[in-house]
Amino acid sequence: MLPNKPHAPRSVRKFEVITPDGRVHRFPQPSWLQRLIRRLLPYGDVVALSAGIFVLITIATFAADALDRAAVDACSEQLARGSGVS
Repeated sequence: MLPNKPHAPRSVRKFEVITPDGRVHRFPQPSWLQRLIRRLLPYGDVVALSAGIFVLITIATFAADALDRAAVDACSEQLARGSGVS
C-alpha cells in the first residue's frame, strides 16, 4: 500500500563515506569539542570513580581537622581548670 500523502524528502545533515581501504570520512567534520568528548568517553567511569574518591578524602580531611581541633580544645580546657591531683 502506498501512502496517500507523499512526504517531502528530508535533508541529510551528516553522512559518512567509507573508502575501499577502510577509512571513514565524516561530513561535516566534527568540532574539536565533539572529537575530545569522543576520545574521553571510554574513560568516563574511571574519572567518575576517581572524582568520588577525591571528594570522600577531602571530606574526611576536613572532618579530621575539626575533630583534632575539638580534642585539642578539650585538653587545653582540662589543663586550664587543673586536674586537682598533686
